[in-house]
Amino acid sequence: MKIIKNNCVFYISDDDKYSKCWFSNNKLDKWESNTFHIFDYYKNNKEGVYIDIGSWIGPTVLYCANIYNKVIAIEPDPIALIKLKKNMSVNNFNNIALVEKGLSFNNGTSLFGGNGILGNSESTLLIANKKDYLSYPGRHTKVHKHNQIVNIKTITIETLIEEQNINPKHISLIKMDIEGGEKIVVPALINFLNKYKPVFYISLHRCFLRETEINKIINDLFSIYDKCYLFTENGNKILINKKYILEKNISCLVFE
Repeated sequence: MKIIKNNCVFYISDDDKYSKCWFSNNKLDKWESNTFHIFDYYKNNKEGVYIDIGSWIGPTVLYCANIYNKVIAIEPDPIALIKLKKNMSVNNFNNIALVEKGLSFNNGTSLFGGNGILGNSESTLLIANKKDYLSYPGRHTKVHKHNQIVNIKTITIETLIEEQNINPKHISLIKMDIEGGEKIVVPALINFLNKYKPVFYISLHRCFLRETEINKIINDLFSIYDKCYLFTENGNKILINKKYILEKNISCLVFE
């Protein structure tokens, strides 16, 4: 199935009913339009390496393969990986490197999943501490079952950069969308982000985190970056400060 968005063209496997249904229902046109404006805005920055932390079934990966020199797709969910691989296989991109691990604070293993069925885009590293995760209210405690949990391999940003032979100065954009796992991963990125200061786009999952945890992530990132931006659905780039983020509960932030 052929997909065209903003002059970017890619294909979705007809063998994966879930992907075909998701894309054929025009969800891509309605889904996170600000995210695609961000992709387009930073595509010519430096040497065009895009790192996608939380690639799911591939909408962001396949889109960005059109406009970046190299795409590093990081996805640990075993069911999402099956779909992602099928979708990658029906395209001719040779600039995507798939990393079947979860970015984290160590090169090891972690429990993963929890928020409903695997592959639903809401699996999380937070389930590794299930007792804590279920001890406070949020969407995870209100609507999800937590019986689908698997062991995944994890990798640090430093090992990822080394194994993929990436010059950090060539990174155009890092996107992180990992369903609350940002609570675990952002602290593990602090040294790397502080040293190289790549453009960093983070989706904060307030529905899966405590307010204090969200605030800590925001404070950590503002301790590194001078500027933070909000991109609107129309593609406008707006400079915002910490006070505005906290007052308006802004979740999608681009740090420069």
